[in-house]
Amino acid sequence: MRALAEFIMRGRLQAALVAFFGSLLPLLSPAAISLVTLNKGLSEGGLVMLWALLPLLMAFYVSELSPMITLASIAGLIVVVAASELLRSSTSWSRTLVFIVVISGLAAIALDVLFTEQADALELMIVNLFSQVQQQLETAFIPGRTFLLGVIGYVIALTSIVCLVLGRWWQATLYNQGGFRLEFHQLRFSLVSAVTLLVGVVVCYFAPQEYSSWAGLLGLPLLLGGIALVHYSVAFYQLGAHWLAIFYVGLFMIGPLSLILVGLGFIDSIMNIRSRLARRPKGL
Repeated sequence: MRALAEFIMRGRLQAALVAFFGSLLPLLSPAAISLVTLNKGLSEGGLVMLWALLPLLMAFYVSELSPMITLASIAGLIVVVAASELLRSSTSWSRTLVFIVVISGLAAIALDVLFTEQADALELMIVNLFSQVQQQLETAFIPGRTFLLGVIGYVIALTSIVCLVLGRWWQATLYNQGGFRLEFHQLRFSLVSAVTLLVGVVVCYFAPQEYSSWAGLLGLPLLLGGIALVHYSVAFYQLGAHWLAIFYVGLFMIGPLSLILVGLGFIDSIMNIRSRLARRPKGL
């Protein structure tokens, strides 16, 4: 991975090649754009993004898949560039994550307004799919437009966060060893941001099921905050990387664990658990 990051940073041509052909692999192209933007700024990152847009625009016109999926990928590239520039200028992960969630939700709504026909086609495809497997799923819920837009916003935000994390890790690997680890361990949110996000999650959770996808979107920053606290605790108590492996396996296999992490991220924003841990002796 370091060799790839070094190749990207050799020059604009190398970065453009990775951005163009990186569309063949998940997350590679936007992560490369993030790395360039973090190091060289918005203008250079924007130029490299244009190369990543070319295969997506071609796919938009010739692919048999839903055009809305391609449009969401294009929106994701724009969000990654904007978020990378914000992180570069502010060095604030909390502000950047909140920005990603807000702009991803607005992007999903904008896509629905500007490309209504494509959104209708995707909704029809999803409805037909759920209708066919409704008996197997043993549920009467068929997602509508509101749920679909929440999913689009969630996917844009999640992929943007993952690519930004990868780009920042690459940057730290090349120029600031250990810098990303320190930044991530200290991730926590202001009281206003934490309360606003949690209220949004709770409202969407108790609203009709159509809004459940928006609860997932709004909970992403606090989820990352909870994960960051787990990473900090493992490092503080010197528990070893295998505990993180167990944690991530549990995160993917145990659904309620993500809700616990959202709550943990909220509590940490209020109580600053790291400072309390630091006053205690290390060890179990």
